[in-house]
Amino acid sequence: MDTISFPTLTEADRFLPVYTTTVGHWDNQERIDRPEGFPDYQWLQVTSGEGELFIGSERYTVKAGQAFCLFPDVPNKYYAVREPWDVHFLGFNGSLAEPLLRQAGIMQSGVFATDEQEAIVSQIDHIYNLTQSGQASPGLECSKLVYALLLDLMKVVLTGSHSPERSLVKLSPVMHYIESHIAGVITIADLAKCIDVTPQYLCLLFKKTMHMRPMEYVNRQRINRSKEIMFRESGMKTGDIAAKVGFDSASYFSSVFRKIEGLSPEQFRKLYGIR
Repeated sequence: MDTISFPTLTEADRFLPVYTTTVGHWDNQERIDRPEGFPDYQWLQVTSGEGELFIGSERYTVKAGQAFCLFPDVPNKYYAVREPWDVHFLGFNGSLAEPLLRQAGIMQSGVFATDEQEAIVSQIDHIYNLTQSGQASPGLECSKLVYALLLDLMKVVLTGSHSPERSLVKLSPVMHYIESHIAGVITIADLAKCIDVTPQYLCLLFKKTMHMRPMEYVNRQRINRSKEIMFRESGMKTGDIAAKVGFDSASYFSSVFRKIEGLSPEQFRKLYGIR
């Protein structure tokens, strides 16, 4: 059944990090031609049929199991070529819209393959149902759902040979190795051996998946472990804590701690009332 909703947005809603502007579903997507683009971001999930999409001068085919994302004010047009072209859609905006899309590897308008299509459709339907619930101002609850959907795109959008979720699975042995060897010497070569790849490829995989280098991740895990030790064993000296989490000197530990946390271990203890 065709559905569409335009939630009434208050001034407060428009200050939310993300908010819904339109949501719905077409049993057979009608032809759309927007020479000037659309004012909001749009996510359109295709569940059956096939369509053609033009973004500027670029032409794409969009089939069931795929989705297309349109950024604001980008000229576009799309129409069905094999009916019914069933499309669930969500329009949204807000200051975090673009950063969250980028986290999922979506840098610009385009077509994307997706895993777990049913989950995405269910989330869009949930947002639609909320707009029809009769609440006086559903904007805040819709914002939560849009935020969750955009976070989930990080797991289900396939922007390369691996989705972020698959990359995390591939890195799982590396994470386990780091956890079990946190007090010892850890090298990039050791980590690369865990998944039988080159150190260069490991660095690339970490950068794409974790948005940091492998040894940066190791240091962050060491600092997190040191904070846990401070709480559990409040009387332990800084040098002993440093040794327990793999640092060869108290001064280097303190330097890394300050770089990551923005304060020294001693200031951290004082901030949290650790004696």
